[in-house]
Amino acid sequence: MSDLVQNLRTFVQVAERRNFSTVAAQSHASHTTIARRIDQLEAHFGARLLLRSTRRIALTRDGERLLDHARAVIEEIDHAEADLGAAARARGVVRVGVTTALGLHYAERIVALNARHPELRIEFAIADWQDSLDEAGLDLAVRVGDPVPEAAHASPLGRIARVLVAAPTYLAARGAPATPADLLAHACIAYGYGPARATWDIAGESWRVGGPFRANSSEAVYRAVASGLGIGLLPQIQVSGDIARGTLRPVLCGYDIAPLTLSVAHRYAPLRMPVRVRAVLDFLTAQFPHAPNPD
Repeated sequence: MSDLVQNLRTFVQVAERRNFSTVAAQSHASHTTIARRIDQLEAHFGARLLLRSTRRIALTRDGERLLDHARAVIEEIDHAEADLGAAARARGVVRVGVTTALGLHYAERIVALNARHPELRIEFAIADWQDSLDEAGLDLAVRVGDPVPEAAHASPLGRIARVLVAAPTYLAARGAPATPADLLAHACIAYGYGPARATWDIAGESWRVGGPFRANSSEAVYRAVASGLGIGLLPQIQVSGDIARGTLRPVLCGYDIAPLTLSVAHRYAPLRMPVRVRAVLDFLTAQFPHAPNPD
């Protein structure tokens, strides 16, 4: 029975990713093992479930029918695990999509989760722009702003303050802005990508800023700002150490800057969340940073 459940889980993953190699990498199994599980499932049901070619994988009509059943079976098993959570151990793999700054924050504290649940294996997909839960094979995904429609459920995390900062060398050369309007004459190192100019919301107004560099990675923005290239708007948890050491200085401290609102997206109803996933969600919630204002 356990082999059948494992094969059903693999089938659902293949049906969602449409790629054997991706499922193999995420499952820490070989391509041959994934293919063998599908073969066993087809033999068990006496039906062809997938149409496979060198270019693509598609579900047959029987495969589409089985997919609904397989998801229901897996959901009920996960529900049973959650329902018996007091007796069950948190074990297995949990994949989490998380932003760069927050991912580094949690990585420094993951030792506490490992000590409490040594049979858990945590995988972080760290990126400021996240793929969908299905595409990335995620159990949990930290989202900035409103959760995307793909997520059936979301658990609030909290807010992270942001701060405008620049290196002392930049401020010595260009001076510090006295008002948000002054930013229009400064080199602003913004987060983003594409043809549209970046917009910073400061003191209830939106300011379209520009500069010599921007990136879709907060870490790249941080490094450019720290090098003295310009002024950046960054999560406080990412720059608090630099501010304390004096290697970065906050600017426009008297103006309100809207914080980042974060939540964790997932597909589990509260009573149906697997024990392994619940353990990680509790960790993310408990270790979420609540930083003081930089000034």
